[in-house]
Amino acid sequence: MENFNPVQVFLHLSAILVLVGLHFVSVSTADQQVTPSIKTDAVSLLNFKKMIDTDPNGVLSGWKLGTSPCSWYGVTCSMNRATQLDLSGCFLVGTISFEPLASLDMLSVLNLPSNKFSINSTSLLQLPYALKQLDLSFNALFGVLPETLSSKCPNLVSVNLAFNNLTGPLPKDLLLNSDKLQTLDISYNNLTGSISGLRIEKYSCPSLLQLDLSGNRITGSIPMSLANCTSLKTMSLSTNNVTGEIPRSFGQLGSLQRLDLSHNQITGWIPPELGNACALLVELKLSFNNITGPIPASFSSCSSLELLDLSNNNLTGPLPDSIFQNLTSLQSLVLRNNIISGSLPGSISACKSLQVIDLSSNKISGVIPPDICPGASSLEELRMPDNLIVGEIPAQLSQCSQLKTIDFSLNYLNGSIPAELGKLENLQQLIAWYNGLEGKIPPDLGKCKNLKDLILNNNNLSGGIPVELFSCSNLEWISLTSNQLSGEIPEEFGLLTRLAVLQLGNNSLSGKIPGELGNCSSLVWLDLNSNRLTGEIPPRLGRQIGAKALSGILSGNTLVFVRNVGNSCKGVGGLLEFAGIRPERLQQDPTLRTCDFARLYSGPVLSLFTKYQTLEYLDLSYNQLRGKIPEEMGDMIALQVLELSHNQLSGEIPASLGQLKDLGVFDASHNRLQGHIPDSLENLSFLVQIDLSNNELTGEIPSRGQLSTLPATQYANNPGLCGVPLPDCQSSNDQPSTTPSDQDTGKQSRRPSVASLANSIVVGVLISLASVCVLIVWAIAMRTRRKEAKEVKMLNRLQASHAAWKIDKEKEPLSINVATFQRQLRKLKFSQLIEATNGFSADSLIGCGGFGEVFKATLKDGSSVAIKKLIRLSCQGDREFMAEMETLGKIKHRNLVPLLGYCKIGEERLLVYEFMEYGSLEEMLHGRTKTRDRRMLTWEERKKIARGAAKGLCFLHHNCIPHIIHRDMKSSNVLLDNEMEARVSDFGMARLISALDTHLSVSTLAGTPGYVPPEYYQSFRCTAKGDVYSFGVVLLELVTGKRPTDKEDFGDTNLVGWAKMKVREGKQMEVIDQELLSVTKVTDEAEADEVKEMVRYLGVTLQCVDDFPSKRPNMLQVVAMLRELVPGSASGSSNSA
Repeated sequence: MENFNPVQVFLHLSAILVLVGLHFVSVSTADQQVTPSIKTDAVSLLNFKKMIDTDPNGVLSGWKLGTSPCSWYGVTCSMNRATQLDLSGCFLVGTISFEPLASLDMLSVLNLPSNKFSINSTSLLQLPYALKQLDLSFNALFGVLPETLSSKCPNLVSVNLAFNNLTGPLPKDLLLNSDKLQTLDISYNNLTGSISGLRIEKYSCPSLLQLDLSGNRITGSIPMSLANCTSLKTMSLSTNNVTGEIPRSFGQLGSLQRLDLSHNQITGWIPPELGNACALLVELKLSFNNITGPIPASFSSCSSLELLDLSNNNLTGPLPDSIFQNLTSLQSLVLRNNIISGSLPGSISACKSLQVIDLSSNKISGVIPPDICPGASSLEELRMPDNLIVGEIPAQLSQCSQLKTIDFSLNYLNGSIPAELGKLENLQQLIAWYNGLEGKIPPDLGKCKNLKDLILNNNNLSGGIPVELFSCSNLEWISLTSNQLSGEIPEEFGLLTRLAVLQLGNNSLSGKIPGELGNCSSLVWLDLNSNRLTGEIPPRLGRQIGAKALSGILSGNTLVFVRNVGNSCKGVGGLLEFAGIRPERLQQDPTLRTCDFARLYSGPVLSLFTKYQTLEYLDLSYNQLRGKIPEEMGDMIALQVLELSHNQLSGEIPASLGQLKDLGVFDASHNRLQGHIPDSLENLSFLVQIDLSNNELTGEIPSRGQLSTLPATQYANNPGLCGVPLPDCQSSNDQPSTTPSDQDTGKQSRRPSVASLANSIVVGVLISLASVCVLIVWAIAMRTRRKEAKEVKMLNRLQASHAAWKIDKEKEPLSINVATFQRQLRKLKFSQLIEATNGFSADSLIGCGGFGEVFKATLKDGSSVAIKKLIRLSCQGDREFMAEMETLGKIKHRNLVPLLGYCKIGEERLLVYEFMEYGSLEEMLHGRTKTRDRRMLTWEERKKIARGAAKGLCFLHHNCIPHIIHRDMKSSNVLLDNEMEARVSDFGMARLISALDTHLSVSTLAGTPGYVPPEYYQSFRCTAKGDVYSFGVVLLELVTGKRPTDKEDFGDTNLVGWAKMKVREGKQMEVIDQELLSVTKVTDEAEADEVKEMVRYLGVTLQCVDDFPSKRPNMLQVVAMLRELVPGSASGSSNSA
């Protein structure tokens, strides 16, 4: 053995340890510093792919290991590294985060717009440091915008997060430390808070070119420091709740090209300093604010301005003549709905590029400048309705050869229509209704081959309708009503296959109605009332079943229907073109209100009425038409209005009219019609107005359907007509014969007179009886006096109540019985109702509605009933009232409020209902004050209420005989009993009121604002699908906890519009009642299931409130859908109603 040397051993061990240590260090370093490469990029991208659940187009199918990511769809490489990822518009679905992409250290572009990615906003802080361009628009990005985003990603140049669901306030440091940022778009999210606190230092945003915060809920005034972003070219803060004035500091934004502050609540004047910054300004939009004052003369510096939109403000003063001299680039001048006065400056002719002039609804006076053309030679639209313009239409307008629209409606123009307008080959709309135009319609207009609308009603035009007009084969709307036209209706109208609306009423037209109108295959509105037309009604008029529908008819029009109410105006009403005109204008101008009452109707369905299969509106009243009503009218299946009154029509009413299921108005009064009213008219369940008075009709009025519920005046002066609502028909049986009297000539026995004693007894008995009778009469009289005194006292209490009562005590005593449908109430008297309500005092008043007041009455046995005192009606209809009550009293269902009885006394009508302990759903949901004591409905209770109300309405629609359309379904008409079971109330009320009083306002009969379906604003009828819409609004109230109309929550829209908008934006959770969401559950899983159920209920709701009735389910389907949403109800209850 060699000698042991400790030093050598130590050195050897040290060397070995060093080598081992170096080995471990090198291995550890290799593990920790994996060199980024295309392979690591591939792993990161595949990890990102794993989060995507759905790839409908298979764009990521090529993303596989073993292939180069540089060949993958959407991936762009540079220097063999992934530098761009673009998956725009691939409709990918998934919940993603950006953690897998954090290692892509060379990724500079990330574009993921128009997908269905759910992304928590906190994940934005995981984005790669080198990222320059980020586009996540049109996804479901949610949460609060991180304040540190700019510091985490300091290289960002462009950020687009538009159309997502970002919430919370704007970060105060949003624009700090963003030296490189050029574009920031956070539009159409749900950002709140004040913009006033935004911190913008002098050099914090030197590169910012575009800032878009539009479509949020941002409040506060615009900070002056925004002017520190001196490079800004585009700024949009539109569609927010911004207040205050436009900062004067904006005059420093010399690079500004587009400024949009529209749809806010900005006040004050437009700062003149803005003119200093407008050398490069191309677009300026300040519309829909509360801006006042004049238009600054400094705008004359805006030589590059192409669009100036200051509409819908309160601007005053004249248009400065100087500003138009330099606006040679101006293309659109939109100033409608202001209070601008003075005349239109002639200098506007200097705007050589001007295409649109819209000065609608102002106070502009003077004449139309004749030199506006050919100066503004590019002019396409000249809109000046609803002003104070006088003089004539200048013939020089024909020199603006590009003109498509001329609208001078509601002014004071006179003179004739210039024949030179026929030179405008591009003219599509010539609209000048309600002026003082005279003379003939120029035949030269026939040269306007593109003319679509010729709307010249309410003028003083004379002469005939020129046949040259029918060369304009594109005509869609001709309105010449209320002029002084004469001659015959040209048969050439039959050449106009696109003609949808023809209004020639209130003229002096004569001759026959041309049968060629049956060739107008698009005609759905025909009004020829109040002329001198003779002959028979052609069997075919307007659009026929099966005719090919033409597209685009009246697509660019703003249709408004003015309905006449009352008898001072002839005809039902008329269509008007109302573009740019304030609706209240009709109410403000007394010369326009030539009728007792008129209403405006508009809405989405009105613009679609051209899609009907046949004529929808036909008014031939006030003419001299003879002959029979054609059987073929029964084929006009879309007909809603049929006006034939004040003619000389004879023969019988065709039974085929019973096929017109949509008919809402039928007036054939003041004719010579004979025979019976056909039983087929019982099928017209949507009739709200029928007038057959002043004819020669005979027989019994059909007892079923709507006919017997209408006022007697609608059948008056038909000597042979009988049955409800007229007197009963007399029996045709022979009178009973009289029995001949016996002629007994037998001898009468003459007996000796009776003894005097017997006579005395008889006299004594008679005197005794007389005495007893006197005592009885005296007792009755005293009792009657006491009763009368008591009734006088009761009557005085009634008269002293908050609402006057019209009762004639001499005719009807207060002790009149109440007609009841319940055995336990059979002895109930009106006087007892007075006592039970303390004289119908204000203390007993528990509700007011469209049909009257409701009082709580506590009867002597301790039970409670609800008394509805109907609104007083101007015409009496006792028989109709009693008939309707007897019908309603028989209707019983678990989810309907039962009618227990009724009473008619004087002019008052009272209905007795079962009292509902928990009041109405409206009170439960929206109580006057939302205090801690207010009882919040749980989700289970809301579901129970929804199902119950659906069953009640379903019973009325499908199981009740006759079927009943509610017409006023709303949360205040859903009452809750002591078991929180929903009971639908007020069913049959609208029908009753309509039958008794035709002079009530239409809004009383057509529902409550917020619940009214869009088609009611056009139609004359209430439908079951209309009830479904209103029920859908009630469902929305249950889901959202919000009222149907609330300016603070919805602005110019309503609950339905707001909910649809939120769902379209993918923000369903914002629709659901936040109080419901805040209630804690036992487990997170239970809470998630409940929220999912709420979303499914929201889906059913949105089906019910579809704009189009045909797309809504019926109530049977609604009941079934709600039942399917109940957990464990697959078997369910088969009793849907």
